[in-house]
Amino acid sequence: MRMQGKVAVVTGAARGNGYAIAKRLLDEGAHVIIGDLDQRAVDAAVTSLGAEGREVSGIRCDVSNPVDVEAMMALAEALGGPHALVAQAGARHEGSAMSTTPEQWDAFMSVDVKGTFLCATAAIPRMRALGGGSIVAMSGTYGFMPEPGVAVQSAGKGAIYALTRALAVEAGPNNIRVNCIAPGYIDTPMLRAWAADHADPAAAIDVAANMHALRRIGRAEEIAAAALFLCSDESSFTSGHCLTVDGGLTAGFNATYSHSELASNSARGLDA
Repeated sequence: MRMQGKVAVVTGAARGNGYAIAKRLLDEGAHVIIGDLDQRAVDAAVTSLGAEGREVSGIRCDVSNPVDVEAMMALAEALGGPHALVAQAGARHEGSAMSTTPEQWDAFMSVDVKGTFLCATAAIPRMRALGGGSIVAMSGTYGFMPEPGVAVQSAGKGAIYALTRALAVEAGPNNIRVNCIAPGYIDTPMLRAWAADHADPAAAIDVAANMHALRRIGRAEEIAAAALFLCSDESSFTSGHCLTVDGGLTAGFNATYSHSELASNSARGLDA
């Protein structure tokens, strides 16, 4: 039980990667606080994950709102934590840089980048008081290997990676480790929503799958396994690192598809 006796906060945890991460941490003995914007989804996740005696709490949290974030971290503190934070909440945005309005830019960045910043900076003083902790942010492969039409996501995910490294340097002397995960295309509700925007959703997913060296998209449970490693003491000497969990997507360009095919089928916002 690698998280026994620890309190972990997971944002965006009512569905997708966040739900899988919360479940994995619960299975390893943690008391998990689920933070999500959708109160009904939070309640449903708490009911589902709380089965079999698991210790789980839920709170509605808009990660772009400092008041909400503070309330979530205060709950973690009241429970004796937080020992771990997975800042996983993310937004979905589709469009090139030229088609993106300033308002759309702000909306995306307020969740992905500002939300990560607010959660981390609210957790760090509490972790310092506990003698240390682990923070895991959610970057993405777009942050270092953009596809056509994902400029805003690339900027956001790249900023999260840079912020991860900066926080690792600042918080390291207090025994606080800060890392991030860069997923490939993962089978989540966000991926399915993207696919549904195409004339042939199944074909769109096939194209995405074949961009990976392993010729498949990933499972949320595979991201959860990476998050568990980074939250637990098994990664006790790992900080400032971006763990890429992408089935070989960024190992090299997949020549199976032409650039135009990739452009017309590029997945947008799939790593949240």
